[in-house]
Amino acid sequence: MYLLFAVIENEDLLDDLITGWMDLGISGATVIETTGALQLITQHVPIFAGLRSLTSGGGRHNKTIFTAIQTEELLNSAIAFLEELCKETGKPHQGVYFAVPLSHFSRLGAND
Repeated sequence: MYLLFAVIENEDLLDDLITGWMDLGISGATVIETTGALQLITQHVPIFAGLRSLTSGGGRHNKTIFTAIQTEELLNSAIAFLEELCKETGKPHQGVYFAVPLSHFSRLGAND
């Protein structure tokens, strides 16, 4: 089992990403609005305002998505879909992703 994280800098990709992963059989992804450290510091610390050109597009927020994936095959399909979706935009700096092995996973609450 794996935990896949994707930090998407292009919010326009979010709906296509979630529906594409659902088509692959991945459900239960969590989406969080996040801000990169460089983005944050260039907005709030005047001495670093000159670094603003290093951030992608000047937007302040990213979307961080994470989901547990049961098999390596499904993980590879999810990554391939994500990479292709970002590549199709023709733009650089669409985000990053990483996956880590997941040692424990269980749903909480009463069993149905």
